[in-house]
Amino acid sequence: MRNGGPMSLTLPQIRIIEAICRTGAVGAAARDLGVSQPTVSAQLRQIEDRYHLRLFQREGHRMLPGPVALSLLPRMRAALALVGEMETMLDRTSSLDAGRLSIGYSTHQFVMSLLSAFIARHPGLRIEARSQASADLLDLLRRGEIEAAFVTLPAPDPDLTALELRRDRIVLMMPVGHPLLARDALDWADVATVGLIRREASSGTRIVFDRAAQASGLPMRHLLDLGSWESLRGAVIEGIGCGIAMDGEIDPADTQISALPIRDPALEVGHFLVCLPEMRNVAPVAALFALTAQHFPQARHAKQ
Repeated sequence: MRNGGPMSLTLPQIRIIEAICRTGAVGAAARDLGVSQPTVSAQLRQIEDRYHLRLFQREGHRMLPGPVALSLLPRMRAALALVGEMETMLDRTSSLDAGRLSIGYSTHQFVMSLLSAFIARHPGLRIEARSQASADLLDLLRRGEIEAAFVTLPAPDPDLTALELRRDRIVLMMPVGHPLLARDALDWADVATVGLIRREASSGTRIVFDRAAQASGLPMRHLLDLGSWESLRGAVIEGIGCGIAMDGEIDPADTQISALPIRDPALEVGHFLVCLPEMRNVAPVAALFALTAQHFPQARHAKQ
């Protein structure tokens, strides 16, 4: 402790000491640093008063570094060089020439072409992308383990910044040749007659489907819960049952599965890019939102 307060040498003060050593004058140091001469003089006086020493010998208009300043000079220059490196890294990160972005997505069909375009535009940015169910991704987002997520929800949570990319109907995924595919759509009574294959309980699609099915008042036949869309499709193709999916997930050109809608307006979900509000202006996240808005022309900022 000095003068009743903690010892604290600030970065601007280190710059001042180094600049006086290098230029040999207070005025020259002030010009070099882009500050006023009184500011440099006041800071130098504050340092010397706090530590009860004289860092420089005055010889006319020249300031010659004393023994303490000379001994500190290599360390000060090393510290300033390190700060310069950190500032360069921060500048490169803010310009997206370096850094990382951790994201999550629930539906690969909607985001892979976007991620390809984002990586091509920002090759210096390291991307970590993980595929999980929507509710799990929201937990990771709120814990700070990812910076943004593409999720399926009926509506965005009010504590998140959200860009709605698209709306989709929840449908039954059926194997080609299933007799019910002769119909244009199904009622809940029809759905109750088939065995159902669902995603895991944290899937946004499943959450909405289960809520609507419960509201129908009819018992459903749940055969199997699976952890990925690919395994869901495989189980449908093998004839285990009918899968619950979004119509946008099913390629119309797929020769093995088809989608059949259910007559219930509650079976609609949105696909959103979301982040915490405090992360929205972080450079990589802002760039992701900007490119996503370009990639999905119908995208709109969700009302909270």
